[in-house]
Amino acid sequence: MPKDEIRKHFESIADDYDAWKKKSSYYYGLLAEIYREFVPRGSAVLEIGCGTGTLLASLAPRRGVGVDISGRMVALAAAKFPGLDFVAADAERLELGETFDFVIVPDVIEHLTDVPAMFRSARKACRPGARMVVTCVNPLWAPVLDLAERLGMKMPEGEHRWLPAAAVRRAAGDAGFDAESIQGRILFPKRVPVLAALLNRAARLPLLRPLCLVQVLILRPR
Repeated sequence: MPKDEIRKHFESIADDYDAWKKKSSYYYGLLAEIYREFVPRGSAVLEIGCGTGTLLASLAPRRGVGVDISGRMVALAAAKFPGLDFVAADAERLELGETFDFVIVPDVIEHLTDVPAMFRSARKACRPGARMVVTCVNPLWAPVLDLAERLGMKMPEGEHRWLPAAAVRRAAGDAGFDAESIQGRILFPKRVPVLAALLNRAARLPLLRPLCLVQVLILRPR
């Protein structure tokens, strides 16, 4: 996937990014809950693929840094959340000169040109005892998501490729991470009273992980 094309895509949707996320607010609310489950308030957090900064801010970090390939996204994030730091940079060649308690990568893997390179960069940003939390879409859901995009029901993805959790785990392992756990979350990404809550609670059952929309990997630097 040409990196310039990926950058251009996110530059083109930056001004509508928050509106798209509002349109799918139930899903993004569930995604934020996943990260709050693993990232305590008051942590030092690096977000790779921060968009306009909403997720990072919701974690209430002591020190929060967001990185995005889109300069426009970073400008919008900095205006919204002046207490956090945002940097326009290539996640595959990241040199921040500091380390963090947590590195989070929300729905970004599918847009990367070189996934192992991102993990190698992230490894340098992990302090001793740090954890990396990665969420990515289950390829099983690709037909549903492609249809939703064509119908204007979800944010345009641009160039992307859905990767199974096993492939993400291998890339992380090659960069010096061990997987503490691989979990599934979200079986129903739309707000439907009672039904959505029941199904999304059931998503935590190990037998249902292969069917879940979101793959969650908790990684520990080796």
